[in-house]
Order: sequence, then structure tokens, then C-alpha cells
Amino acid sequence: MASTSSDGRMVIDELHSSSNGAPQDVKEAQDSAVSQEQAFVYNAEKHKALVREKPWAKNPTYFQQVDLSTLALLKMAMHAKSGCPLEVMGVMVGWVQANTFVVVDSYPLPVEGTETRVSAMEEALEFMVSYKSSWEAVGRLEPVVGWYHSHPGYGCWLSGIDCETQKANQE
Repeated sequence: MASTSSDGRMVIDELHSSSNGAPQDVKEAQDSAVSQEQAFVYNAEKHKALVREKPWAKNPTYFQQVDLSTLALLKMAMHAKSGCPLEVMGVMVGWVQANTFVVVDSYPLPVEGTETRVSAMEEALEFMVSYKSSWEAVGRLEPVVGWYHSHPGYGCWLSGIDCETQKANQE
């Protein structure tokens, strides 16, 4: 069953089933699925309005959540696994909605990685511009909202270089 939280986000409760495993209320299950799909529909006007307001500029802890599509998660995980033992880097595509980053897709960047460092050279920047143009040519308007890279064997953490990369890309 789906319900709406106080901030308007969908909250999925358990779906009650009969003894044969079928949902008790098929219409309710269908409505829930439609609501979940709508969570990943880009609204350019809302996104642009929020970007103009920049509420995060006043509050460094403004963002509280990331909604990550299964597609984006799988693509990033497969990219990171394919690069082992070298580091890899890519970008995340989506938008901001309220205090949430919505990530719907990702793509790898052609970067030079070592076992302890990845460097986004001019080639990667040219690739991003080209990819964005191709993305827009097929009607995908979602912007790049972040970047990712791997630390094979080191766990999840931000190095000093990662912090500098984030600072440069955030401005």
C-alpha cells in the first residue's frame, strides 16, 4: 500500500496479500506502481526554479536524500567492477527535487586511472560536452548532477583530491 508523507513523498507500506499471494487490492497496487514511476519523471520547470533559488547556498546540509534509479546503480556498479584494480570515474544524470538528488542514469568517463588515483583530463571534459549534446538530441534534458569514482579495495571515503574535484565541480 502507498501513502503520502507530510512532505508529499510516496511512502510504500507493505502490500497485503491473500492466502494465494495475490494482492488484495489490485487497483491499489497499480496506483502505487504509477506513483513510483512518476517519482523518476523530470520536470524541467521545477528543477530550474529550485536551481535559481539555491536553498543549499544558505544551508550546507540542505540535501538529505538521494533517490537512485536501479539503472544508474547497476551501471555505476558494473563500471566500477570492470575497472578493477584501477579507479574509474563517471557522472550521474538527474535533477534536484526538494531536498533530494534524483539520479536516473549514469555514464562512464574516459579517464586515466591508477590503483590509487583517477585523473579527468581534457578528453573527459570534451566527452561530457559531446555526450550531453547527444543526450539532448534524443530528447533527454536531465542535467548532470554529480560524479562518482571508485576506490578499489579502499572502501568508500573522500580523499583530498576528491574534495578538490567536488569543490571545482560544485561551483
